[in-house]
Amino acid sequence: MAALHRRQAASRRTTQSLAPKGAFYYLEIIMSLDITAYRQIKAIDCVFDEDGEPIDPTTREEIDYDFRAYINSDFPGRADDVRGGAIYSSQDSTGFRIGYGGYNHWRNELARIAGFPETDFERYGSVEKRHDAGAWAATEGPFWELILFSDCEGVIGSAVAKKLAADFVQYQEQADKEDEHFRNWYATWREAFDMAADGGAVSFH
Repeated sequence: MAALHRRQAASRRTTQSLAPKGAFYYLEIIMSLDITAYRQIKAIDCVFDEDGEPIDPTTREEIDYDFRAYINSDFPGRADDVRGGAIYSSQDSTGFRIGYGGYNHWRNELARIAGFPETDFERYGSVEKRHDAGAWAATEGPFWELILFSDCEGVIGSAVAKKLAADFVQYQEQADKEDEHFRNWYATWREAFDMAADGGAVSFH
């Protein structure tokens, strides 16, 4: 099995211990978002075999690595310090999984405590008011780079992670007033961006 697959499988195995209590339902559903945060990433010199897997350019042997960077072009500026398609190692990592529905609900609540206004959002032929839609209509703000980002794939680099980590610190007091489920996920995401702020990245996959 390719190294990437080994690392992602290991991340999934640790998910239940890293995710907040009460979120077990979201961990077990098939359609979910995997998040892996890395500290002190370093690009690895390699070439690719006929299957697209990285190998050592001299020995042609398989390379052990942490992740391959996918830069989501729909959200520019999130990972200017990461090279798209490159293979990276890291000094440390942590990961968790959250269901798409659970993440979108939590992200809307995050936008609420950040102060983004409720804004009309049309979905499936009906209009609802959502705080995250207010963030999507904005050009900056607390947690903006996370709220206006893919809920399925992409990378957030260290520079943006550092800004988001500072947002998590700044809004901790507001988060502490929310229910336990929100607070636990807030702590989980904060840990991820704290780690990535140290020369790392957060991978959505």
